[in-house]
Formats: sequence, structure tokens, C-alpha cells
Amino acid sequence: MSAPVEMQNLVAEVVRNYPSAHVDFDPLPSGVCFLYVTVGARDFEIEYDPKRGVGVSENFPDTPPFIGHDEGFDSLAAGIARFKSMLAEAARNEAAGAYVLHEKKD
Repeated sequence: MSAPVEMQNLVAEVVRNYPSAHVDFDPLPSGVCFLYVTVGARDFEIEYDPKRGVGVSENFPDTPPFIGHDEGFDSLAAGIARFKSMLAEAARNEAAGAYVLHEKKD
């Protein structure tokens, strides 16, 4: 089984919209797909399982492995929408942090 077209489109959109992001897409023969995206210093994951639904998470350095996702969705579209909003928020914060103005001291 190949990855759903929605997941393939998500990968293409992430690469296009966040060119400096690290992207790792892992579609399995079972139809389960994992997409890991790092934007700046923030790590995100979306997992699609055709039998169980969609999980979306932000992973931190101290996040233990295999604890489950932050949010779950029955709909792939809803999971992708949430994932995209998380990436957009991370990118906005990353861009805001890049432009720090300091007062000139005399």
C-alpha cells in the first residue's frame, strides 16, 4: 500500500513552505505513515494509521519515546490541518526571534 495522496501533498507543502525545515517521511507497507518535521529548534510528528486514525505531536528533548500523541483525530484532513497550524505557529515564532532589536546605548 502506498502513502495516501493527502500525506504526499503535505510533504510537498512542508518542503515548499518551510525550505529550511528538516523533513523525514516514512511510509510503511502497511499504509502507516510517519512524518517528522523540525522547524528551527522545534520537532513535530504526524502519524497516519488507516485503521486507527491520526496522531499529532510536538516532541521535546525530554519527551519519552512511545508515550502516544498530544492529539488524535479520526479524520486525516483534521489531523493534517492541525499539523499545518502547529508548523505555521513554530515558523512565526522562529521568524520573530530572528529579528531582535536592541536600543543603541550612547
